[in-house]
Amino acid sequence: MGIDLDRDQILGGLAEIWAEWADWADALSSEEWATPSRCPGWTVQDNLAHIVGTERMLQGEQPPEVDFPTGHIKNPIAEGNERWVESMRPLSGPEVLELFREISSKRLRQLHAMTDKEILTVGWSPVGEVPYLRFMHVRVYDSWLHLEDCRAPLGHQPSVGGRPAEMAVAEVATAAGFVIGKKAGAPEGSQVEVVLTGPVDSTIRVVVDKRAAVVDALDGEPTVRLTMSSNDWLALTGGRIDPQPLLADGRVAVSRDVSLGTQIATRLAFTI
Repeated sequence: MGIDLDRDQILGGLAEIWAEWADWADALSSEEWATPSRCPGWTVQDNLAHIVGTERMLQGEQPPEVDFPTGHIKNPIAEGNERWVESMRPLSGPEVLELFREISSKRLRQLHAMTDKEILTVGWSPVGEVPYLRFMHVRVYDSWLHLEDCRAPLGHQPSVGGRPAEMAVAEVATAAGFVIGKKAGAPEGSQVEVVLTGPVDSTIRVVVDKRAAVVDALDGEPTVRLTMSSNDWLALTGGRIDPQPLLADGRVAVSRDVSLGTQIATRLAFTI
C-alpha cells in the first residue's frame, strides 16, 4: 500500500495538524505543560519542542551541543531529538509554543514555494529514500501522534478524526505488512484483518505468503480479525500504550484464531 503524493492533500494536512496543535496548546496551564506525556521522559512541552527541533533540522540546522539523558537512546535519530528537546527545557511552555508558531509558519511558506521538482526530489526519511513530499506525509503522522501523546495524560478529548488522523492511519497502513508479519509474527499462510471502527473507519488486510503484504481483499475468511478504534490502533502501533488492558476490557476485540490475534495485538509496536 502506497501513499498518494498529492501536494495539496499532504501540505493541507500538515497545516491542519500544526494549527490544531497551536490552538490546543494555547490554553495549557504551566502545570499541564509540565505533565509527563506518553513518551517516556518527555513532558507535554518536550513533545512540542521535539516538533520544533525536527522542523529546524529540516531547514538544515544542527542540533545544539547540550548534555542530555542517554539511558533510553536507541539510535542517532533519537539522539538528535534529545538534543533539541534538552535545549528548550529552560524555556516556558508558551515560549516553546511561540517558537513552534514561528517555525511552522516558516516551513509551510517554504514548502509551498518549492517547485514540483524540488518537493519530489528523493532523499533520506524515516521510511527510507523517498520523495521529500512523502517525508512530509510522515511529518503529519508524527505531529498527530505527539498531540495524542499529550492529550491522553491530561484527560483531554482524543482526536475526533479529520484529514490528519486519516493520514496517520494511512501512514501506518503502509507498514502493516512489516508490523503484522515481522514484528507480530503472523505465520506463513495466515490472513489478518484489522477493522478500525472510528473515528477513522478503515479495514487493513495483510496476507503472509513468504512475505507479509497489505492487500485490497482476502481470499476467503481471515485467519484472525482484530477490531478496535483507529486511535487505539495508532497508539498500539506507536508503542504508546499497554495492549493488555485493551484486550481485557474489549477495546481490542479478537475473533476467529484468538491465540494468534492476542499474539498480534501484543506485538504491534514498531515506531522508532
